[in-house]
Amino acid sequence: MPFRLKHHILQAQQGNKNIREHLIAKHKKYILQTCSSICNRYLTWENDEELSIGLLAFNESIDAYDTAGKTRFTTFSYSVIKKRLIDYFRSQEKYHNELLTASADTQEFEVLNNKEAIETYQENISLENLTILIERYRIKLDEYDIDININNLPEHSPKHRDTRETLQNVSRILINDPDLLNHLIRYKQLPIKQLMVATGQSRKVLEKGRKYIIAISIIFIVPELAPLRKFSKFNIDRGELI
Repeated sequence: MPFRLKHHILQAQQGNKNIREHLIAKHKKYILQTCSSICNRYLTWENDEELSIGLLAFNESIDAYDTAGKTRFTTFSYSVIKKRLIDYFRSQEKYHNELLTASADTQEFEVLNNKEAIETYQENISLENLTILIERYRIKLDEYDIDININNLPEHSPKHRDTRETLQNVSRILINDPDLLNHLIRYKQLPIKQLMVATGQSRKVLEKGRKYIIAISIIFIVPELAPLRKFSKFNIDRGELI
């Protein structure tokens, strides 16, 4: 995290109201994008209470953030905003669908079963929503200690087609096995031993291809990232580039 941002957060934590207001104002677009991503629809400051909740949660994250830690402030604030919005969804019966999406870590398969809704969402993606999705993708990858995004994923792809196809097949097997997938989501790590048995691949192949396997898998297991699938050029049913 840049020193200046860290310094400003420390000042805000020590009671500097002007710096706190500056931080909030500077990050209003980020708050808007984050809340819209979590709610799976575009929000406006004039009409949507979710943004007020996101604003309060962002302010809360300033106080709770550990400036001495390694976690990025945007990653930390995202988690705080998401938790507060989930609390809000739970208090409002009409937000059942948003709760399902926001609680993706435990309910991904149920949401993904609605293929028609996902396809419709893919068709309606706008440039602004794409920017939000790519940022969400980057934040999600950061949870797995992967510092790449969909724009430079090809740079991290294996050079040889056979290797790419092998790792894509591993990803397909991982995604379609609930036990393997639950391990990935819970521990943020590939279940190497189980994958060795399920795929017949060596530890060396799986560990070397870890980032590539996870980067592909995340696009297919997080419902709100569904529109990014067409950019990955990866067909999950056949496990190959198209």
